Amino acid sequence: MATIENDTIFALASARGVAGVSVIRISGEKALQATKKLLKNKEITKRTAMLKTLFCPNTKQVLDQVILLYFAKPHSFTGEDVVELHCHGSVAVIEAIFTSLLALRLRPAEPGEFSRRAFANGQMDLVQTEGLADLINAKTDGQRQQALQQMGGVLSEHIAKWRSLLLAAIARVEAEIDFPDEEDVTGVLLEQVKPGLAQLQQLLKLQITDASRGQTIRDGFLVAIIGPVNAGKSTLLNALAGENRAIVSELPGTTRDVIEVTLPIGGFLVTVADTAGLRKTDDKIEIEGIGRAKKTAQKADLRLFLSESDTGVVEPNLVQSGDIFVRTKTDIGPKKRLKQNELEISAKTGAGMEPLLQAIENRVMRVLSATELPVLTRARHVQAVQGALDSLSKAEKELGNMPELAAEHLRGASQSLSRLVGEVHTEQVLGEIFSGFCIGK
Repeated sequence: MATIENDTIFALASARGVAGVSVIRISGEKALQATKKLLKNKEITKRTAMLKTLFCPNTKQVLDQVILLYFAKPHSFTGEDVVELHCHGSVAVIEAIFTSLLALRLRPAEPGEFSRRAFANGQMDLVQTEGLADLINAKTDGQRQQALQQMGGVLSEHIAKWRSLLLAAIARVEAEIDFPDEEDVTGVLLEQVKPGLAQLQQLLKLQITDASRGQTIRDGFLVAIIGPVNAGKSTLLNALAGENRAIVSELPGTTRDVIEVTLPIGGFLVTVADTAGLRKTDDKIEIEGIGRAKKTAQKADLRLFLSESDTGVVEPNLVQSGDIFVRTKTDIGPKKRLKQNELEISAKTGAGMEPLLQAIENRVMRVLSATELPVLTRARHVQAVQGALDSLSKAEKELGNMPELAAEHLRGASQSLSRLVGEVHTEQVLGEIFSGFCIGK
């Protein structure tokens, strides 16, 4: 992101297209001055909604009648002077206002530039900024709740506690190094460090263990439909989707690739994947499809094992605890005694679909329902916490022998945690994070 930080920027903060109202956001040191050049009545009160008429700075023609809001720095989203123009949401109005702002030498914002300025000006840390991005993109209630927690600083508060424990340990170890002859320092301080480090390691290990939950809420819970050819996998996918997404045929091997549909289940995003039927074959394309089916099954959070008659699993090594076994096509076959953890359905008639959906929802809720822990939602979060854990482990080994080396490892752990909130960062990391935002955010 190549930007000039002291530029005053503008962008459409609401969705593009025809609307009753659209919001144009302006941020920077010239935001108020530029706005006044569009007004005849130049009186502007902070944090007060005002009805104003905008005029073209060159032709003096009326641009639109707007609701204007002014937020003086640092009490704004970006920490800079910010003006919001709530205008009529037509393409013509927006373009006319944009043309006038360009004439006043303001610059169109780049994707995520408002949020990046908020981060740079200390309005939010990097973890909170990522929470904001997740909130904007939230499709389910579970994603919304998790994003609000992260944006509100719940995870940041925990990171601050971890860093506090680490700082206390660093101070004690460095006291041992700097004052080796002091009676109240030597030896005793190093013993005082160990409980705090053990506590910190335990906290970080809990976060690593729980990290998959946060990433699954954000990215979606994956359910793989697995079974032999003609077991009714594609018919089940279509029934769950409520439309024909997969080709259904009596010919074996019709499904060659993974076909996915996304559904909201239990307030969470769930992706259901139809896969190629498992069987022995010489067809190279079908072999590739079967390979993809197995890979999907291995990475899935839940597997539905389908069979028309007996739910004996074609690939027992794919089965994991909590998987669901389903007998299909009950509308055309004789009733059979169900085994434990086994359901029966007819995707054509809908018989048994409600219990199956309930079983899927129960599993989703059990895996993803909130705990007291805030969650790590991105791979970079996990990487930073794991880096801190590795450094702590090295420091623990050196405490009794080489306190100087232990202190260096503790500083490495502190640096890893600092990367989480963005106190230590690279432009490449920031560019990747903020490029995913919409232009008006």
